[in-house]
Amino acid sequence: MEEINAQASIFMEQGLRLMDGTRPEAIGAALGYFDRALELRRGLPIETSPMLRYDLAACWLNRADALVRPGKSKQIQLALCAYDEAIALLRDLPLHEDSRFPRRLAIAHQNRGLALQSHAIAAAIEGFSRSIEILENEHAARITDRLYLLAAVWMNLAGARLAEESTQGERLAEEAARRAVTLVADLETDDVHAAEVGMKARHVLCQAIAQRLSETHMHGRIPDAVHEATDAAECGLALARRWEKNGVDRFRSIAHDLFLFGMRVYAGYQPQFLAEFVSENMDPAQSSLNYVESDGMRSAARKAYKLARIGSSDFADRVSSRVDPSETFA
Repeated sequence: MEEINAQASIFMEQGLRLMDGTRPEAIGAALGYFDRALELRRGLPIETSPMLRYDLAACWLNRADALVRPGKSKQIQLALCAYDEAIALLRDLPLHEDSRFPRRLAIAHQNRGLALQSHAIAAAIEGFSRSIEILENEHAARITDRLYLLAAVWMNLAGARLAEESTQGERLAEEAARRAVTLVADLETDDVHAAEVGMKARHVLCQAIAQRLSETHMHGRIPDAVHEATDAAECGLALARRWEKNGVDRFRSIAHDLFLFGMRVYAGYQPQFLAEFVSENMDPAQSSLNYVESDGMRSAARKAYKLARIGSSDFADRVSSRVDPSETFA
């Protein structure tokens, strides 16, 4: 029995190595290894050992993750069946006995939700909510990366809520995004994965706030949402700049969006702060020269210059040192 399980583990490792590759055909080959491992483990007496059930569930989860990669509808259905098989095995485990059990069950529900996100939002939300419920239970307290996992699920839930395209969905998206940011607040400056969750959560939060601002009509008063919007954009951008200084450029796409968002909010509600906002984000000493000169940042800065020309000449003077005004405004 131990030899069979060990051979299954070898097949799993071979499949996972292929999943890390970039060749499209590698996914099919990885699936073949996962199926071989699955065939071996299905013949083991899983009713006698929680670990054997846990290992069998891993086969189903890896099979599901491989099926999700191509994104074809037929394979999505097969992936959902695989997730269901894994969840059925995991939920019957003594979750309080081993922190790996609730951890893998929570991940299974989250990944199932991710697979459904572009097909069935309500079902995706149900999966994320179930994952949160598991991670917030006392039997998950000993999971070493619990805060990160919980934040990641809240961030995914925020995205799903925003996709509902309703006023209630936008409100719930904001709440979920705030939860995610709070959970990784003490982790994101040192852990790049936590930072990614924090950045993405702020991105969703800003999108939800933008929707709220577009629906809000104030007379002579700045909406409270403006202050939260600029805080979220500035904190996210500060985090991106910090990681850029450490040579990490994976947050540029989100940073470009946050820069544009913050710039537009300042221009629309607090134009007196726009120059400072742009100057800070276009200062290579606070990030990196490659970051400041990236296409996204320079394109956003050109938009800032355009806004400045419409507004105060003082602002234009302060920004023009960072942006060439002869460049085409896009």
